Amino acid sequence: MAGSLRNVIQESIMTGKMLACAMVFAMGLTATATTAEASGCGWYAIGGAFKSRNSAYNQAGNLDASVYDLDDSDSPNAGKGFYVVALGPVRKSQANRYRQEFRQNGVSSAYVKKMCFYGPRL
Repeated sequence: MAGSLRNVIQESIMTGKMLACAMVFAMGLTATATTAEASGCGWYAIGGAFKSRNSAYNQAGNLDASVYDLDDSDSPNAGKGFYVVALGPVRKSQANRYRQEFRQNGVSSAYVKKMCFYGPRL
């Protein structure tokens, strides 16, 4: 009986350790996903940059894209006060497909760029 009690205790300890490890692993995955979503880093298809927020919204509506404030990005040389029409962050291959769609919709200057937007979509 003492042997079976010892086995039960050992199994409980092992189960507890496995659960603790699983919880730590899950928290790490959640923290990583949250950081990636919050930073907005990755590949973007860029469909234009505008001084006027309304112009950016119009273009975004035409392209079914989002508007971002370029001041909230990691592109310090891009100029202050611009609003960017973009789709992303996505894999580079998907960003290239979006760029093609933008070009098919008349935006010949559309391009793909790896960057970060720190603010929300507008």
